[in-house]
Amino acid sequence: MSGKSVSGFTLIELLVLIAVLAVVATIAVPGFSRLIQSNQLTVTANDLIGALNLARSEAIRRGGSVSVEPIGSFTEGYQITDADGNTLNSFDGARGDFFIALSQGNNPRFSATGMLRGSNAAEFVVCRVSGEDGVEISITAGGQIRSERITCP
Repeated sequence: MSGKSVSGFTLIELLVLIAVLAVVATIAVPGFSRLIQSNQLTVTANDLIGALNLARSEAIRRGGSVSVEPIGSFTEGYQITDADGNTLNSFDGARGDFFIALSQGNNPRFSATGMLRGSNAAEFVVCRVSGEDGVEISITAGGQIRSERITCP
């Protein structure tokens, strides 16, 4: 033999590496899926908040009332309509296994001043079908839109 050195991994070293990777994956995957679910909740809530802000700004810009109405239910989708019932924009509803419900008040209708018409306040909840965490979106009589994390029923 000429004394060549052999480099590489032995079978034992490869098996240990695979075992370590399996343990790390077992720990990381549940946390990663929780992160994905949390992001889906945030995106679903932010889509609704964006639609509400758009409706409010359209009401001010047009100088007339503009409302946000469900397409079937808010979970299925929603649309922004003007005072004549014309659809200005429509949006997909909840993503994944979430639902959107109007928990207080009527469908939001903004006046030319950006304030809510016809009710003192409106409140939406965006929750997972299985419960757990969610987002409550509230609209004050003055038209201010706020959101906060909640525990769904």
